[in-house]
Amino acid sequence: MRFSGLLIPAIMVSLLIPALVQAETWPQFRGATGSGISTEKNLPAKWSEQEGLLWSVALPGRANSSPAVTANRIDLTSKTDDNGLWIISLDRKSGQEIRKVKVGSGSLSAPGPRNLWAHRHNPATPSPIADEQNIWAFFGSGLLVCLDAESGEIVWKRDLVKDYGPYNITFGMGSTPRLWGNLLFVTCMTKGPSYVVAFDKQTGKEVWKANRKLPAQKDGADAYSTPTIFQNGDKTELLVSGSDHVNAYNPQTGKQLWIAGGLDIPSPFGRIIAAPVANSNLVIATTGNPGGGGLGYIKAFKQGASGNITKSGLLWKYDVSTADSSTPLILDDKLYMVSQNGIATCLNLKDGEPLWKKRMKGEYFSALVAGDGKVYFLSTDGLCTVIDADSGDVIAENQLPGTFYSTPAISEGVIYLRSFDRLYAIKEK
Repeated sequence: MRFSGLLIPAIMVSLLIPALVQAETWPQFRGATGSGISTEKNLPAKWSEQEGLLWSVALPGRANSSPAVTANRIDLTSKTDDNGLWIISLDRKSGQEIRKVKVGSGSLSAPGPRNLWAHRHNPATPSPIADEQNIWAFFGSGLLVCLDAESGEIVWKRDLVKDYGPYNITFGMGSTPRLWGNLLFVTCMTKGPSYVVAFDKQTGKEVWKANRKLPAQKDGADAYSTPTIFQNGDKTELLVSGSDHVNAYNPQTGKQLWIAGGLDIPSPFGRIIAAPVANSNLVIATTGNPGGGGLGYIKAFKQGASGNITKSGLLWKYDVSTADSSTPLILDDKLYMVSQNGIATCLNLKDGEPLWKKRMKGEYFSALVAGDGKVYFLSTDGLCTVIDADSGDVIAENQLPGTFYSTPAISEGVIYLRSFDRLYAIKEK
C-alpha cells in the first residue's frame, strides 16, 4: 500500500461538508454517503407522462449513470455511437442544457458474451460526482476526469488502465467512485488487478492505494459495486463489497480496519453488483444472485466489542428472492430489497425475518431510494412503485416511457429519473 500525507485538520473539516448538504443536494450515487435516503418532506408519490412532470429532456447517446444534483446543476454522463464519452450539464430548474463536453472516447473491454451486456451496459455506467466547482466522471474504459463546472475545461484526467493495468472483468468495468472530503475513491475488483485507490480531488494525484486481491473463484473475483461511507461509532469507514468479501478502510490512510468473507455462492457467475449498506451498528452485504437463480443471499454483520466486524460477527442471513444488481436500503429498523424478477421484500433488521413480501411488475436493476416515508422501486420498463415505508402498502404505480437501469436522485423536493436517453424531473403538485 502506498500513502502520501494530507493535512489531517483540512480533511476533518471537509468530512463535515457532505453531511451538511445532503438534504439539499444529491451529489453522487445514492446521495452523499450512499445511503439512498433523503431527509426531505413532500416528495412526489404520483406522476405520469401527462402530469406531475416539472420537465423532461432528451439526452445524447445512451447510459445507465445516475444524475449528480447540486444547487443549480444536474450533471450526467453518456456514450454516443462513435464511442464518444461525454459529460452533460443541465440547469436544474428548467432542464435546459448548460453545456456538453466530450472528455474522451473508448469502449468496454469485456470478455463475457456480448449479447449478455451490450444491450444495457456501456462505458457510461458509472455515475458522475459533482460539487459547485467541479464534476468528476469515471468511465468503463479507465478514463477518470475532473471538469471545471464553470468553464467546462478539463482540470485533470487519468487513464487508470494505463496506470494500474487492464480490466479483466467479465462484463466490463462498471463501478462508480465515491467522493468524501477531499478524496475520490475508485475500486477495481477483477480477475486481474484488484485495488482501492484514493485520489486528491483537486489534482488527481494518488493519495493512497490498497491492494485488494482476495481469494475468489471465476466470476466471484469480479465486482461492479460502489463504495459506501459508514459512520461506525466515532469512526468514518469506507465500505467495499466484492470478491466474496466485504471490508472497511480508513478513508484517510487506506488502512484496512476489518474484513468479513463468506459471500461466495455455488456458481461460477458469483460476481457482486449491489453496494454494501449500513446503519449505526450493522453492515449488510449482498451476494450475487445471477439471473434471479435463487443462489444469492444477504448477510448482516454486527460490530464486535472492539468495533470491528468479522465473519464471526454474522447476525443473520436471508436467502429468498434476494437482490442482484439492485442495492438494498436500510430505513429505521427495516431492510428493503427487490429481486431482479420483481419480488420486493422488507426484513426486520434485528433478526432478518420478513415483515412483508410483494410481487411487482417487471425487472429491477435500479438501486432503491427513499424519503418522506416512501420507498421507490423503479423497474427497467419505467414503472416506479411507491411503497409506504411503515405499512408496506402500495401508494402508487407510476409509468414513464423508456428503459431505466439508472438509480433515482432526490433533491429539493424533486425526484430525477434517468432512462437510457432522457431525464425526467418529477415534483409534488
